[in-house]
Amino acid sequence: MSLSIGILTHSTNPRGGVVHGMALAEALCDAGHDATLIAPDVTGAGFFRRPRCATNCIPAVPERDLPTLVERRIGEIRDALRGQPFDVLHAQDPISANALAELVEEGRIPGFARTVHHLDHFTHPVLAARQERGIRAAAELFTVSTMWEDVLRNDHGREAPVVGNGVDPVRFSHVPTAHDAALRARYHLPADRHLILSVGGIERRKNTLHLLEAFVALRRERPDVHLVVAGGASLLDHSAYRTRFTTYLRESGAADHVTITGPVADEDMPAFYRQADVLAYPSMTEGFGLCPLEALACGTPVVVPEIAPFTEHLSRADALWCDLARPDTLFLALRDALGAQNRERFRASGPATARRFDWGRVASRHLPAYRRLAARSRTDAIASGVLSPCPK
Repeated sequence: MSLSIGILTHSTNPRGGVVHGMALAEALCDAGHDATLIAPDVTGAGFFRRPRCATNCIPAVPERDLPTLVERRIGEIRDALRGQPFDVLHAQDPISANALAELVEEGRIPGFARTVHHLDHFTHPVLAARQERGIRAAAELFTVSTMWEDVLRNDHGREAPVVGNGVDPVRFSHVPTAHDAALRARYHLPADRHLILSVGGIERRKNTLHLLEAFVALRRERPDVHLVVAGGASLLDHSAYRTRFTTYLRESGAADHVTITGPVADEDMPAFYRQADVLAYPSMTEGFGLCPLEALACGTPVVVPEIAPFTEHLSRADALWCDLARPDTLFLALRDALGAQNRERFRASGPATARRFDWGRVASRHLPAYRRLAARSRTDAIASGVLSPCPK
């Protein structure tokens, strides 16, 4: 039976949960379901790329203060979804989960699904309470890694089966496109340098300052390297950490050898991966880590920390590894990645690794819970007189 499914994300920006939600909606449509991707849209420009599914971009008002922004977004999503006829509503984050929780309290929907990609540590009591409510109120819960499945079970008393993540082998491929040739010129990247790529902007969670320190050390041996920090659209305030990064960069004397792009066009990302000699991804906390899969699909070596969730789905041979407790290991892994032997190895092994992660299989793991929710919706509609029971 085909289902109508609303997939909700907190914004239209290319953050991990939004990318996951978009790919999930596309895979559900490919499987014959009617999936719509829904998010608040501050700019009016729509999602970071045009997906292969229907979209509903909710007009949203800009807001600088994070607690105020969260409350505003919850209200915008809640109000936009009143009376919307979906068999299933599925939130990818605490903001949209809280909007759906309010619709449950109003009696407008019988329940909703929620995917927990990762949890943040909030000192603000309202934000912490909203995060907890977004877990507690969901009728069906999913997560993307065993690490977070354990956290939800042990710390929150909720079972959340692992649905995982996928990668699109058509969009992310080792085969160059027209974007590759012009990429360096458009982003003012030196043509004669080996590029070390970081994705996700300058954030404590992404460990960007530690990467900068390793890069500065590497330049003493390899002056032919250039660091690119791409992306960084976020609802959270990372200004204090960015100030530390900027101060260190200025004092290191390496400012001319680092490019900070800010948010980039989605169609440029495969070319960034292919142009890079290595993706450096020493993140301290991740839900899953989509970017390493995308880079591997493009045949690019990746450096990741030897911690969960990376150790759950990548083998020793799938990536190059660093130890976050030993800062020198990131430097050593980056140096190894620049070797011709590793570049050649990953050109073959990276796409093979990425092929293990398929969005169609990810979508299918949601269907039992979706069908339970759809049955609840139908029962609720019959009880309220909206639907008549099927004749025997």
